[in-house]
Amino acid sequence: MSEFAGSKWVRPFKVFWALLRSLAALFIFAVVLSLIATAVVVIRSGDDEYVPPVIPQIVNDVTHLNAVRVGQVIAPRTVSEIQQALRDTEGRVSIGGGRYSQGGQTAYPDSLHIDMRNFNKVLSLDVQNKQVSVQSGISWRQLQAEIDPHNLSVKIMQTYANFTVGGSLSVNVHGRYIGEGPLVGSVLGLKLVLADGSIVSASPTENADIFYGAIGGYGGLGVIVEATLQLEDNVPVERRTRVMPVEDYAKYFREAVRDNNDVVFHNADIYPPDFTALRDVSWYASDKPVTEVERLIAKDQDYRIEVALEKFVAGSDFGKWTRQYLIDPILYYPAKVVWRNHEASYDVAELEPEDRSQYTYGLREYFVPVDRFDEFVPKMRDIFQRYKANIINVSVRHAKADTNTLLSWARSEVFAFVVYYRQGTDAAAKDAVGAWSSEMIDAAIEAGGAYYLPYQLQASTEQFKAAYPQANDFFGLKWRLDPNNRFVNMLWAKYYPFNTDLMAATRDDIGEYYRPVEQTLLTIPEWYLVFQPKEYADYLADGGDPSRFPFLASIDEYWALYDRVMSLSAENYPANSEYRTMLRVIGVSTTLEYLAKGAYEASLGRLSRWSADGEDTAEDKLIQQAHRAYSQLIYDEPWYEFDFAGWRNRIWSDTPLWGEHAFRKWERKLFFSAEFGLKSLYAKLIKYAAQSTYGETDKRIYLTAQRVQSNSIRLPKEPEGSEVVATGGDDYIMSVPRWGGFTEILPKFSISEWTISDISGNHQIAVSLLVDKDADVSSLGAQELFRSSLVSKEQRARVILMVAVADLAQLIVDVQGAGFELEHIYDY
Repeated sequence: MSEFAGSKWVRPFKVFWALLRSLAALFIFAVVLSLIATAVVVIRSGDDEYVPPVIPQIVNDVTHLNAVRVGQVIAPRTVSEIQQALRDTEGRVSIGGGRYSQGGQTAYPDSLHIDMRNFNKVLSLDVQNKQVSVQSGISWRQLQAEIDPHNLSVKIMQTYANFTVGGSLSVNVHGRYIGEGPLVGSVLGLKLVLADGSIVSASPTENADIFYGAIGGYGGLGVIVEATLQLEDNVPVERRTRVMPVEDYAKYFREAVRDNNDVVFHNADIYPPDFTALRDVSWYASDKPVTEVERLIAKDQDYRIEVALEKFVAGSDFGKWTRQYLIDPILYYPAKVVWRNHEASYDVAELEPEDRSQYTYGLREYFVPVDRFDEFVPKMRDIFQRYKANIINVSVRHAKADTNTLLSWARSEVFAFVVYYRQGTDAAAKDAVGAWSSEMIDAAIEAGGAYYLPYQLQASTEQFKAAYPQANDFFGLKWRLDPNNRFVNMLWAKYYPFNTDLMAATRDDIGEYYRPVEQTLLTIPEWYLVFQPKEYADYLADGGDPSRFPFLASIDEYWALYDRVMSLSAENYPANSEYRTMLRVIGVSTTLEYLAKGAYEASLGRLSRWSADGEDTAEDKLIQQAHRAYSQLIYDEPWYEFDFAGWRNRIWSDTPLWGEHAFRKWERKLFFSAEFGLKSLYAKLIKYAAQSTYGETDKRIYLTAQRVQSNSIRLPKEPEGSEVVATGGDDYIMSVPRWGGFTEILPKFSISEWTISDISGNHQIAVSLLVDKDADVSSLGAQELFRSSLVSKEQRARVILMVAVADLAQLIVDVQGAGFELEHIYDY
């Protein structure tokens, strides 16, 4: 034993024990650093230097729930520009104004989108006859500014003045005006540009079918370019309020409000969550001095208090109780006399939250014959309470019958129940709102009423037909005026029978067909955790010193990408809280890993590298192979499928225990074993959790493609790696591999006789290129979102582009022609 104790094994054992203690100390130190870094990551304020661009061909609405990528946007100022645009194109056309409709009624994928907001002139004003003719893109607030100096007022409009006149005509709005009905009652005449570029005039006596089809026609017949409106005198109005039980309202309205010629504005707010009490808010014509000297509500006011109160009220039942018993009594207590124009010039900014990333506000509206009020309200109360809907307010308005417009929502005298609510922005929240709204629609239809079309398109075709029984007359008129179905938006894509998608049911049956459009952006930081291992493997293969790899810069790059895609997503798309949470979790875990690895490599790793004179040992070479194998696998498989344990074992079985640079050899063996051993355990846990929660992952992405018409007698074969799932009409639903296989196979479509119309139901997709740092990519048919340098090759940059799916094939060809490297196509 004494001989053994003095043998050659003693020194290696002491070195081994000291190495273990050093590793333990370093790991403890790294964990402490990691905890500090994690706290920094959590409270990180974002990429302050990055200003997210508005993607110009994205048309969204005020809710931020309905982003649609159109093909081209024009903002005309003259009728001739509109006519020329229609004559120069052949495809779909969508029309937008203020974008306050809430279900895609102003947009259609890959369409020519006519943004009417610059088409906003007053064409003529007849003060004596109280008539005005305007271009349709003018907002009501702009019109009010023009007519107020003449002491004239709009006869009928909605409560808020930000809407455009053309948009209001297209949905046939109503307001709080007593003795009036829908907007059509104040319209004297229209001019429309039809699909062929011709102009038609329409009024109740000239082309009356077009007049009553275009008003409330949601842009389905043509572009409304001019409207002549009847005006009223601008008079002072005095506010009077009264609180009462809901069951007293119908009788009260009939006796005190309906036929009272002094009442100008009226609505009754039903208080949630009980829906048993309401407040009548009426404005009476008055000869009293005004209490507000301003004739119109000033533009660009600060509404922070109103926004904060709205958030408070929406946040809990206590907030709603506070509104009913404290806020409103104080708000409505003082006497108030204002000009009619002042009360008609509200700004939607008072409703606009700080952001709509986690939740948004929306409207629904249901119309019920006045004699069915007491029947409908208990059903409404039951639905809202049963679904625990976050209703902020139900405003009851009155409207006279409209028996002329083809899509009339007031076939008899009705009460309008305007429901203002808050909802989350994820898919589950949309489904929840759709569920209670569907029951509300059924309740309104059962009462002989209807629902309003400018909101989220969750009503079934059967509900649409029941609420709008003259829809077929409208469709027949559209067929006559627009035989090629050029004027389309998401509303008519769903309900117009000649726009039927033969493959819609098949897509719905494929559970994994549709993917949220914003995920093409949100996958970017996730994919960085694929690109970074490849960059690390390339760095090692090029002879780079692992102890000098910029791990801290890699951490910063991940969070910079995270900040940028979050900013872009918030600016252009609905939020995706589930994906955001996932990105935070993997970001924090990656930060922990890279901090620990960076701290170790910068200390003991650098020391052992120095001891080996910077030379690679057999362990270094095997580690290089392991990282290369890992970087290759994760392009096509989840990271947890990698054989970490097998490679950990190989470091001991495939490399000798002793040899030259023994300190480096053992340090690499122990460090690699610790790293891959921990990852092996973590991978098993994540794999179990993923499969338990989500089951087996569908490793295919689905798209819709069409065969290109050519002179070839041979039908084109689908690109290798893709599969035809179903066919219908000209459409082929195809599947391609996800992840790395997606980027590998999609370029094959660009050299085959196929075109792709949508991928996962989306019409835009993000792409990244690897280029020289200062390379100009502006000639490519895509929008550059941002770029950043590779952490180990600062002379090279990663450029993120957004491209239309329809233009993807051409982009791939152009990228290859320019000598750029296509890094990835982000498959949602």
